[in-house]
Amino acid sequence: MFQKTKCLRKRGLAVLLTIALGISYIENVGFYSIGGNENNVVSAAEASSASKAENIGLKSNFPAKAEIEYWRFTAKGTLYPPIALPKGKVMTVTSNGWISILDENGKEAKKINTYSRLSAPAVNAKGQIFVAGTGARLFQYDNAGNGGQMGIYYFKDKKEQLQSSGMVTDGEGNPYFAYQHAILSLSSAGEKQAALLPAGVTVKELAAGKSGVYALGGNGVLYAVRGNAVVWEASLAQTLLGARLIADGESGGVMLLAGKAVAAYEEDGKVRFTRELAAAPAGGWTSPVHLPGEAGAIVAAELSGNGIAAFRLADGAELWRIGASGAAGFGPAALAPDPAAGIVLAGGRSGAVYAINGSAGSIAYTYGGHAAVPASGVAPQGSGRFAYASADKLIATGPIRPVAITFPAASLKLPLDTRLLLTDKLKLSDPVAVSYRSDNTAVVRINGNSAVTPVAAGKANLYIEVTESGYKGELKLPVQITAAASKLKVKHEARQVTAAGRSFSVQTVIVPKGMPLTAGLASRKVGVLQSLHAIANAYQADAAINGTYFEAYGGIPEPYGTVIVDGSVEHIGNTGTAIGFTWDGTVVMDTLRVKILGGTNGSFTSPNNWYAYFINRTPAAGASSAIMFTPKRGAKVGFALGTAITVRKGIVTKISKKENASIPTDGYVLVYTGLEEKLASRFQIGTKVDYKIEMTNLDKAPVKWSRVHTAIGAGPRLVKDGKLAISPSLEGFSSSKILTDAASRSGILVKKDGTILLATVPKATMKQWGQIMVQLGAVQAMNLDGGASSGMYAQGKLITTPGRLISNGLVFGTKLKW
Repeated sequence: MFQKTKCLRKRGLAVLLTIALGISYIENVGFYSIGGNENNVVSAAEASSASKAENIGLKSNFPAKAEIEYWRFTAKGTLYPPIALPKGKVMTVTSNGWISILDENGKEAKKINTYSRLSAPAVNAKGQIFVAGTGARLFQYDNAGNGGQMGIYYFKDKKEQLQSSGMVTDGEGNPYFAYQHAILSLSSAGEKQAALLPAGVTVKELAAGKSGVYALGGNGVLYAVRGNAVVWEASLAQTLLGARLIADGESGGVMLLAGKAVAAYEEDGKVRFTRELAAAPAGGWTSPVHLPGEAGAIVAAELSGNGIAAFRLADGAELWRIGASGAAGFGPAALAPDPAAGIVLAGGRSGAVYAINGSAGSIAYTYGGHAAVPASGVAPQGSGRFAYASADKLIATGPIRPVAITFPAASLKLPLDTRLLLTDKLKLSDPVAVSYRSDNTAVVRINGNSAVTPVAAGKANLYIEVTESGYKGELKLPVQITAAASKLKVKHEARQVTAAGRSFSVQTVIVPKGMPLTAGLASRKVGVLQSLHAIANAYQADAAINGTYFEAYGGIPEPYGTVIVDGSVEHIGNTGTAIGFTWDGTVVMDTLRVKILGGTNGSFTSPNNWYAYFINRTPAAGASSAIMFTPKRGAKVGFALGTAITVRKGIVTKISKKENASIPTDGYVLVYTGLEEKLASRFQIGTKVDYKIEMTNLDKAPVKWSRVHTAIGAGPRLVKDGKLAISPSLEGFSSSKILTDAASRSGILVKKDGTILLATVPKATMKQWGQIMVQLGAVQAMNLDGGASSGMYAQGKLITTPGRLISNGLVFGTKLKW
């Protein structure tokens, strides 16, 4: 014996908005509709009346077919219904004792052999997972996704060869299972409990209640069990033998379905109702589940037919019955509610899964063709995705969800002197990845950051397209590029400034607040040289100044500092100070430090993570390096070392060794050399690749520069909040040219009113240079590359002529050729 113990959008008149930038907007909405046509649509009134009627016949449904398979996994035995874990992970249990934890990509992260035949698992509202094994063993696991075993419980007087029933958990989170004639459980305090039925009585059905469980015995008796005790029992009519049970979560009672017979008992054992249905199910009913969004209603399906029906818990009335064409019957545990999506998923024996809109009494979508008999269970994973088991196969699938993309304009009018970050106005009904393209790049360009850049007057279309797996959506946005509208002008002034007891001849160029600017790259590439005058002319600049340090004494003339162009980091140099310009015209300055953190197949954790610590910088032969090369480098990486990973549109398209790899215009190349070459093993042809930029400062505090479109890093900082702030050694500088020597200097400062001042001086120490900036009215100021690189241009001529070709600079103007 046992010892007792979303996208909402407003409809109406299009509203014309005119904003300060001279851009006109009219509401524009783009979306993608899944499947179906006019013949497949049921009116709202029709669906409403059908859902409320107590109809007997099967209602016709013409659901759309829309699906995508994310992954499939083969287990070491026959699978029970899977358990969905946080972050897209899944726990699987097989009848022969194997437990696996699968990551969000269906890869087996952990495998456990319990050396026991197992029963179907259950998870409670607290996230605790319970599995029963032979010999009345109870296994407990956490749902953190790491397969952590919380405990094993052994009950007395067990027989090793006997199999336990499947697990259920009651409304209080306590696990229950049946073994021989006992109902075994754990209390909330973790104490083992056993409620005994008459000797020889087997449990045919077990359902979790509000507190405790209901058990249907092979003797035709319904038992209510709370912990150690059988609190009441009721002998059932012949018509209810073999019934499926489901607890009424509101009242704590239980409902029984058996063929045409329906009955319910209150929590105290009183009969709530008995009734007979007009039509019996083919082969009997599946285990019923609660209907999401409909308090007091449940759904069950036919074991051998195509019918799916909903019933009211209060009186057993049939709310609706629909036909799932081609289902060929449903498994005993084939239904799973998805409360977040408001649907019930039903796995048919034919290999199809049906998404049932319970409130409308209709089938929203079908998913089919993945498996032979998906009858052992379905687990919703959120966002419409689910995993279902079929014999030893687990398949993750779901609908292709439509995404509404909205922009507050039916068309966009953009002056030549104005750029725009499209995501400032763009809205998506789901936070998914999108791509951007222009159908006429001779008129307007758009990059992966959604930066819209006018090129020439004319018309074109921008396309915003959803790229995330499982989603679909597109927006077409007509664009008209008009003549430049800005009347701003730069002004050159020669100033005599007294600082540190000395007089300095300072050349300045005043740049009004709001004047367009960008980073000027020599020949529009990273790692080549050009004269400052040629750079200014190429960009049609009104003013220009040299930028960051670069290799000027032999070798490839690559920058040393960070460079951001059109919102994309094109070079990383984690020393000194950087100045950044945001889309709303704000100027920021900080000790910017940049990291590239990458991931594959949607994961940024090991073993899917990767990194790169340089962008567009040539590795030294024999050194270890991890470098990203973008189209700003040119057509090729420029060397043949290590392993090159070519990525186009977020997918690995080529892996090569010791090759001067080509850089795609719609992607990038990762190169790993030396000890870092081991990272290349994390990529395969077809691997989905993504990365994120992490920006901090010297104090490791996050730097909010995501809206910076242009930045140049050099330094050191000269003025902060109107006061001298010079600490070159702390910023990573060690050369005497920066620390102590006097030399030609270039710099940039921002005044209180937002005016930018470009400045050069023939010879000054860094301390003197900072004092000069204060005298010039700087609120914020920093040093740029100096010496022979120092140069400044304004109104068609050089104000300060550099003594060498340079790598980069900042260019300003009302008619910039971006």
